[in-house]
Amino acid sequence: MLHLALFAPPSVDSIDRLARAKDVAGLSALLAPLPPETRDPFAVLRSGGAYDVGKFGWRAYPLGQEYVVVSTPLTSEDVGEILLRRVGDRLAFVPERDDLGVRIVRHELDVRLRVPEKRAEVVDRIALATTGTGSFVLRMSPAYRVSAVEDEKGAKTPFTQAGGVVLLKKGPKALTVHYAGTVDLPQYAGSISDREATLVNDYWYPMIARHPAPYGITVHAPKAWTTVGQGTRESDEVGATERVTKFRMDLPVVYYSVSSGPYKTVEETIHGRKYTAWSPRLDEARMRAQAETYAAIVEFYGASFGASPFNGYGALDSPQYGGGALEAYSYATYGGLWGEDAHEPAHTWWGGMINNTYLGSFWNESFAVFSDGLFHRENPLGDRKESRLAFASEGGAGDDYGQVAIQDAGADTGPVASSLGYGKGSKVLGMLEQWLGTDLVVGCMKEWIATQPKGEPGDWPDFERIVVRRAMGKDVKGFFDDWIRRPGNADFDATASWANGQARIDLKWNGPRFRMPLTVMLESAGKRAFTTVWLDGSDHPVLIPSATKPELVSVDPWRQAVRPLAGNETPISIEGILRRSTKFVDPAHKDWMTSVGGSASAAPLGDPAGRFIVGSPETLPAMRPLCEKAGFTVKDDQLTYRGTTIDLTKGGAIAVVDLDGGKRCVIGLGETRLRPNTGNARVALVDDLGRFLRGQTEPKTSGKLTIRL
Repeated sequence: MLHLALFAPPSVDSIDRLARAKDVAGLSALLAPLPPETRDPFAVLRSGGAYDVGKFGWRAYPLGQEYVVVSTPLTSEDVGEILLRRVGDRLAFVPERDDLGVRIVRHELDVRLRVPEKRAEVVDRIALATTGTGSFVLRMSPAYRVSAVEDEKGAKTPFTQAGGVVLLKKGPKALTVHYAGTVDLPQYAGSISDREATLVNDYWYPMIARHPAPYGITVHAPKAWTTVGQGTRESDEVGATERVTKFRMDLPVVYYSVSSGPYKTVEETIHGRKYTAWSPRLDEARMRAQAETYAAIVEFYGASFGASPFNGYGALDSPQYGGGALEAYSYATYGGLWGEDAHEPAHTWWGGMINNTYLGSFWNESFAVFSDGLFHRENPLGDRKESRLAFASEGGAGDDYGQVAIQDAGADTGPVASSLGYGKGSKVLGMLEQWLGTDLVVGCMKEWIATQPKGEPGDWPDFERIVVRRAMGKDVKGFFDDWIRRPGNADFDATASWANGQARIDLKWNGPRFRMPLTVMLESAGKRAFTTVWLDGSDHPVLIPSATKPELVSVDPWRQAVRPLAGNETPISIEGILRRSTKFVDPAHKDWMTSVGGSASAAPLGDPAGRFIVGSPETLPAMRPLCEKAGFTVKDDQLTYRGTTIDLTKGGAIAVVDLDGGKRCVIGLGETRLRPNTGNARVALVDDLGRFLRGQTEPKTSGKLTIRL
């Protein structure tokens, strides 16, 4: 009897106690051997996933006789609902990416929003593609409970549910799933209240292996509310008691969003595309400005990566969503509108046209962040040469970059997945552009969009194959080996010397070497020369021809390398100085720069050092010498800088001005509808939407990795 008890399968109660206690070691001890390169599924109980999954606690439930589910309320782009199959006295992990031989071909969803009950009732008609026999599972948030399942003939189909996992038998080519749930997790997942209903950041629809699928949706909402959904709105009818809106989303995607509320709507048609803003709280002018910003962004991405599948783009300002933003491919949900945002629209391509499950890595966040910077560098709105400097891809390294390789940082690895996806991965793409050039990298991105099988999720290796083919003769594999398949970041110090017509830079690596590009600036007699070299992983010195001895050597002058950045190597920029400045506004121009620098101080202007001074030299005499130092000439609300003139009633100018004794101030002139985006510039001209037109950006000339000879 004792022998048999030792090998008895663990009870659900015992698993539940371990799950409640987040006892990772105890749970892991119950696992059958994991396949190679499979992480412990219970580690997420410790890490909290990428977005704090498990914050409401974990439970274990039986799923039929064969399975156990360790469950927690879910938020989107994260993991949970750990499925385990009993194998003797052990639990075999069933990874979420295992579709068990079944794929969803399409959804047809009918959603009824029961606002007083904070409840969503859904009927989902699912077309399936099936191979083999046996069982399979649907996954969704455990907030939703299935009440009935029918096959394509309308016959009742047996099912079992535990947490958000629904177990079914293979056979039907289509299923109709009836389910409902209380939706009340504002600023985490879905939320329904008398102010708004948001099925956003929520797995409110059944999934299999997070495989992308197209869908149609019909939403029944309160009569006075407007519903915003993905794809194309097919109809919108107001009845006696409800408003019924239908959308068609033919682009296969993993993540679905739909919201309804008392939204005001503003639309702008620009170059044949419709750009929209929805908000329950913002004024029409602010919403219209938001909608207008998308035209240049969508057109740039379309020309760079391939045409958008949608006839426009939109922004939904959602009070219940919380902070941040979430892409929905034909629009984005924001916890307050952001102004010129090129990140979320980039997800139409990176996450929409090529899907990401977030189970492997956060690669699409890397591409969206990189695309945002690319837009600001390369768009035709202003002086491209000056934009490239103001919005140069910045490097830097986080303390967690050494925990796991980018390619392996899925949501189950915890917050590091987000850090590597939004941070390190985008910076690595910046170094790839620095090395191979913008045209080649953008060409590879465009080819990936064109050639990736539609509806098949992508990841870093898919992009790498294209880069390897197009960058012939370059050590692309070595670069990806070091930066995508290996944890860590570069860390080095440098010394420099000059002799016989060349500058020599010796790097002292503080850890492993990395293959990477590196830019070096040589300055002599006020002239600056920039050279980008390739570090091949050897300990050879960097040699740069220089006819004269440089006075200053600046290694990584634009701080593009993925390495630790020191505080003393940060160049002077508008944003850096503004954070430490108190605002003074010329009484004659109280409507200028209202979105910059917070509220004005009541203190008199006095000494300009440490101040953000808003005004015109025509009405504020103290501005005259400051404008002269910045290179601004002003007459009748027309400002001229280096031959470019802007109307200060429809644009703005901001500059850092050097004062005596090493002190500085910032000056601002003009009126813009959205906050000026100045990047890393110390002087910037912007249009009425706050978009960068011209400016001056300084390289690093002091601090770490600068040497004076």
